[in-house]
Amino acid sequence: MKLGSMEYLEEVQKRSNEDAEYRRLAKGENESYTMIMKAEPDKGVPEDVIAGEQLKDGEVVEVWQGVRDTDFTLTANYGVWVDILRGQLNAVKALSLRRLKVRGSFLKLLKSKSTDRWVEVLMSIPTEFEGEYAQYNTPGKQL
Repeated sequence: MKLGSMEYLEEVQKRSNEDAEYRRLAKGENESYTMIMKAEPDKGVPEDVIAGEQLKDGEVVEVWQGVRDTDFTLTANYGVWVDILRGQLNAVKALSLRRLKVRGSFLKLLKSKSTDRWVEVLMSIPTEFEGEYAQYNTPGKQL
């Protein structure tokens, strides 16, 4: 599934909601997120990829493509997102190093117990990347 496609986002919603560990860790979270994967034309990623999700008590109740007004906006070059989804860069570390920029409560995001598990859920999804990053296409990992 192509990263950021509606098919991919619907799979994110399904797997997040089916994962008991993620749901336990995300309980009480009611935030909305926009994830912006910045274009890298020189690496074959011609346009930004923008996706979002809404949580209600830790359940992903809606996913979408494009920009919306959300509690958090996470922005990084496409390649940073690829590194996170491949397990080459820890998401919390990327936040701390400011490779992944945040609009919203940085401390609240860092305190979230569900972030690492959510990335593990994402890593379980077969993912197709764009441009030069296609060499890292993943079959998805077992949880």
